[in-house]
Amino acid sequence: MDVLILRPGAMGDTLMVLPSLAQLSGKAAFTFVGRQPGLGFVQDFVRNALDLETPGWHRLFIEAPDHQGLPVSRADLVVAFFSKAAEHIRKNLKYYFPDVPIHVFPSFLPVGTKLHMARYLAECLQSAGLAVTPDRAVKEAMAGLRFGDSIQSIDRTRIVFHPGSGNILKNHSPDFWLKLLERSGRQEAWTGFKKTLLLGPAEEHLLSFFGESRTTCRMKIRLRPDKETLLVLLREAALYLGHDSGITHLAAMLGTPTIALFKTTDINQWKPLGPRVRVIESQKADLKLIGRILDVSKTLIKE
Repeated sequence: MDVLILRPGAMGDTLMVLPSLAQLSGKAAFTFVGRQPGLGFVQDFVRNALDLETPGWHRLFIEAPDHQGLPVSRADLVVAFFSKAAEHIRKNLKYYFPDVPIHVFPSFLPVGTKLHMARYLAECLQSAGLAVTPDRAVKEAMAGLRFGDSIQSIDRTRIVFHPGSGNILKNHSPDFWLKLLERSGRQEAWTGFKKTLLLGPAEEHLLSFFGESRTTCRMKIRLRPDKETLLVLLREAALYLGHDSGITHLAAMLGTPTIALFKTTDINQWKPLGPRVRVIESQKADLKLIGRILDVSKTLIKE
């Protein structure tokens, strides 16, 4: 069976469907349509991973369906996740796939819903007729998922920081991260580990800010690492520390010891899934928070 799944969104939004795709592996031929950078990590779980920004997909959103069709012309089942213009998109999908079951679900849960996004997506796929068991999908993700089988496990020799996310409201300030980096240098538990600061596209403007302090904090800065480099860095990490971001979700699913800082987002819906995850929730970026982070890090590094 050929299944088309459309799930546009940021990297974290995309990764939330991986528990279901991992469980469904081999049960159908999946084509997943989303957006970069998360799209690259879906490729290990599907037959095709296509970018919604490439030519042809605009026809999904136009007022009158185009006879030229979409880049994917064949499917036995279509499952889409859209919050805006959902009925319009449903109508166009029905035009392009006239004899195929079409299921369109909201992209996100209502605020305050105490259900994890990965489980929500699994329930949607199950209701569309796919052989997903939501409880099992989430449980297996909590044990860790496999990405990039060609990349071997590496000794954990570094501590990785990611001071950003795609939403500035989730983030503590660069000054806070600099204080954390400076104080971490005095921690005996962190002695002997290399320090790496990850900066993605959303944090590229912080390169000069952190670059001026790289010698003081004895850290290496990696700007926009590609998929393979990022996987190696996270596999090398004895500890990863970041906000609620796509990279944080990736680190958790890889089994990397992960501290996730939650400032504004809902932990019930977005807690990173993985075997060694600690969530620290705080809207205040103060010395007390730094102390909590350092205390939790000692436990995670020793586990």
